[in-house]
Amino acid sequence: MLRFFVVTSLCVLGLTACGGDKADAVEELGSAQQGLACEWGTGACPGDTVCAYFPDSWEEGLCRQPCVNGTCSSSADTCCTQRQGAPYCSSSCF
Repeated sequence: MLRFFVVTSLCVLGLTACGGDKADAVEELGSAQQGLACEWGTGACPGDTVCAYFPDSWEEGLCRQPCVNGTCSSSADTCCTQRQGAPYCSSSCF
């Protein structure tokens, strides 16, 4: 029982110790950096982002910035192609 209490207490402290405001974190990261999931079934993404499908599923993926004319807006990103869907920019291709 004591072990359960200690583990539970540490978990609660660990979850509350980080602090910070969630709204600030969301504002700092755009949707592509957060890795938002594409809409199930349609592959729709917010704004001008495109769905980067996982290699083993053409129904699931993450929204990423589009690769336009073979280039990405960030020099750290690579233009990735996929069998189905638009080319996308990412630091590593799926």
